[in-house]
Amino acid sequence: MTKISKLAFAASLLAVSTLLAVSSARAESPGIRHTVFMAGSVIEASDEGIYLCIGTAEGAAPGQVLDVVRVTRVRSGNPKQGIRFHREKVGKLKVEAIVDEHFAQATVLDGKVEKGDIVRLVDPEDSMKN
Repeated sequence: MTKISKLAFAASLLAVSTLLAVSSARAESPGIRHTVFMAGSVIEASDEGIYLCIGTAEGAAPGQVLDVVRVTRVRSGNPKQGIRFHREKVGKLKVEAIVDEHFAQATVLDGKVEKGDIVRLVDPEDSMKN
């Protein structure tokens, strides 16, 4: 190897090592880690069924149980507070069938589900803490 080749190799090795160190530090940093593995939304809640905008592309599979969360805007009389939103867990769904890579059909296990609600598969370790 020439001297220039050795320097280029050393620089490349240093760059890769730095990227690996930064990415692993980010994954372990408190406050950055996501506790939701998969999330989507209810696109239909009718007598014909519950349909979700979540499919195999997002990791959905029959038998998974998802939390249902409703987001509502909190109105405040103080304009300095800005816009606030409240998340409330309103039920649970079970994925019954995958329609395609982007959609799934589900049944209600608990609560009342509405179109526009958020569905999410929660990290099992995190759900043990709640």
